[in-house]
Amino acid sequence: MRGLNMEVWISGIITSVGPDWVPWLVFGLLLLSGVGIPLGEDIIIIPAGMLLQQSEQLSIWPMLIAVYAGVVCGDLLWFTVCSKLGTRLVNRKWFKRIAHPKRLLQLKYQFDIRGVWVIVLARFIPASRTTTIAAAGLMHMKFWKFAVATMLCCLITAPAQLFAGWWIAASFDSSKSTVELVVRLLGLVMVVLALALTYRLWSRHRKSGERIPRARASWLQHFSRKKK
Repeated sequence: MRGLNMEVWISGIITSVGPDWVPWLVFGLLLLSGVGIPLGEDIIIIPAGMLLQQSEQLSIWPMLIAVYAGVVCGDLLWFTVCSKLGTRLVNRKWFKRIAHPKRLLQLKYQFDIRGVWVIVLARFIPASRTTTIAAAGLMHMKFWKFAVATMLCCLITAPAQLFAGWWIAASFDSSKSTVELVVRLLGLVMVVLALALTYRLWSRHRKSGERIPRARASWLQHFSRKKK
């Protein structure tokens, strides 16, 4: 029954947009997710991988290119927006909801210490992508540094998320042998346990009461002065 529901869902998407347009749809959604629209790249790429595994009408290379290009172009676009329009954005309510001033100051402190490596680390930390890019743009980081770091990291993260979706869909494929399904499910359990351990360590650190260092508030205040 699960396999039947999946096939109906896949067929509905392909029928509505056509197999040739699915990669473009994924690219467009990822582009939106990179400019402040609350669409996490994982909730787009992982289903795209599931779609790829379940449909014989889709090819891997167009989807892989769409996923990679969508993430990179979305990040570069958001970086450019924050770099060019930072003064106008900082005091907007919608921008503060996306990138809270407290979080921006914490990231500014990390940039001052670690530089471009913060961009690399943010690619592997959930829910930190948009705010980190905003901070980098507001700091006027050199475009080529940000672009190189982003493109190199996405060579790992984008394909990994796509194949994670493919792997999940394959795990529920009824045509697989019992042994293969057990191996895949054990792998999934290990991933879940690793995520749970990471969350536990983060939660313990948060409860410890240690104050996360941040940059001086004057860094953000100068944007307000410029606006005036």
